[in-house]
Amino acid sequence: MKKLFPVLLIALVWAFGSCTVFAITADEVLQGVENRNIGKTSQSETIMKLINTDGNERNRTMNIYRRKIDNDNKDNFIHFLAPTDIKDTTYLVNEKSRERLKWIYLSAMKKIRKIQADDYAAAFVSSDFAYEDMDDIHASDYECSNLVEEKLDGEDVYSIDVKKKDGKTSYSKTTMKVSKEKMLPLKSLMFDKNDPTKQVKELTSGDLEKIQDIWTPKTVTMKDLVKGTSTVLAIKNIKYDVSLEDSVFTESNMQK
Repeated sequence: MKKLFPVLLIALVWAFGSCTVFAITADEVLQGVENRNIGKTSQSETIMKLINTDGNERNRTMNIYRRKIDNDNKDNFIHFLAPTDIKDTTYLVNEKSRERLKWIYLSAMKKIRKIQADDYAAAFVSSDFAYEDMDDIHASDYECSNLVEEKLDGEDVYSIDVKKKDGKTSYSKTTMKVSKEKMLPLKSLMFDKNDPTKQVKELTSGDLEKIQDIWTPKTVTMKDLVKGTSTVLAIKNIKYDVSLEDSVFTESNMQK
C-alpha cells in the first residue's frame, strides 16, 4: 500500500495538475465561434462607411435582420435605406440544412440576381467586404491549425489559422484572434490565395458592448491592404430576440 500511494498521487497530479492535458484545440476554438450565443433573431440599424485612399468617407444606412434557428438553418436580410443611389437595394440569404441560397436586388436595375458559388470573391455592393466575408462560419468547413494563446490589446485570445476545405475562397488562410472569454473573433488576417505570405485584408471587431447579455461589436472594420481602402459597419441600434415574420426572409420582400 505504501508503494502504491506515491504512484496514485503522481497519477492524480498528472491528470488534474497539468493544464495541457485537456487543452482546447484549434478546431474547438472555431466551433466555439460558431456556437457563440447571438440570439435567435436580431434587428439592427447600421451605417456602412466607405473610406477611400484619401480618407474621404461615403455613408450608407441600412437595416439588418437576422434569424438563427440553429447552426445549420439561418436567414439574413439587408435593406439599404440611403443614399438615393443604393436606396431599396436588398440582400437575402436563406440557409436550410447548411445549403445557402443568396440573392441581391439592385434597385437601380430593378432586378433580382442570384449569387452564384463562384461569386465568393466579388465585392458586396462595392464595399471592401467580399460575398464570402458576409457568410456565417461553419467550423467543419475549415481545417484549423497553429493554436497559440496570446494577448491582443490586453485581452486573452486564441490565435488559430483556418483554411477553407473546398478551396472556394480567395484566401490561402485566415489567422483569427478569438477572445477566450467571449468566443468572438477580435481580429482576422486574410492572406492571398496565390501568395500565402501576403496579407491582403484585415477584419477588426471593435467597441464591444454587452447588449441583452450578448457581446456585440458596435463597429466592424474591413481593410483592403492592397487597395488602401476600408469599410466600417457601425451599429447604431440593435435588438436581440425580436419577433420577425417569416415573410421578412423571402424573395417577395426584396422589391417592396
